[in-house]
Amino acid sequence: TVLQQLFKYVDADNSGFIDKEELSVALSLLGFRWLKEKQVNGIFDRADKNGDGIISMEEFMDEAPRTLKTNLVKLAKNNGGDMG
Repeated sequence: TVLQQLFKYVDADNSGFIDKEELSVALSLLGFRWLKEKQVNGIFDRADKNGDGIISMEEFMDEAPRTLKTNLVKLAKNNGGDMG
């Protein structure tokens, strides 16, 4: 799926998990530059359901749709469009 491909792209060190730094870089590359460290930490903490400090593929698959929808709509509005 697209989300699995995105996970592999975000997992820059190919560890099979996403850490906070990888998540932060990915969100910035997606154009979500308005997200501050506190917001990125909130997204990370929501996704990291078992609290082990890394995001697994399963955790990513659960959280990514919500995060992407919210921030893609904001990105569209910032760029003068409307996605939702």
